Amino acid sequence: MKYLSNGFSPKMLNPNKTLTFTLKETTYEEIMKNKNELVNSIGHQIIADHLDIEKNRINIQLEEGDIIYIVDNEKEDHTQFNYRKITINQ
Repeated sequence: MKYLSNGFSPKMLNPNKTLTFTLKETTYEEIMKNKNELVNSIGHQIIADHLDIEKNRINIQLEEGDIIYIVDNEKEDHTQFNYRKITINQ
């Protein structure tokens, strides 16, 4: 599966499996290109607005082969966003 989220935690990994992950920078354009394939789990309204999607806070359990795109912002004025792509491996 492919997911879209505003955060990542190792708690999202299936606890019954030994999984690792690869983290890479990505772009707004790549996320928008894949937008219709992504399960939305964005829980922050500002990020949802930035991506022009509905806020949809859900729990995720990641498995081998899953991809999760992470969008977050560092600045308090919400003008700069970071885009990352995490691929789950065994």
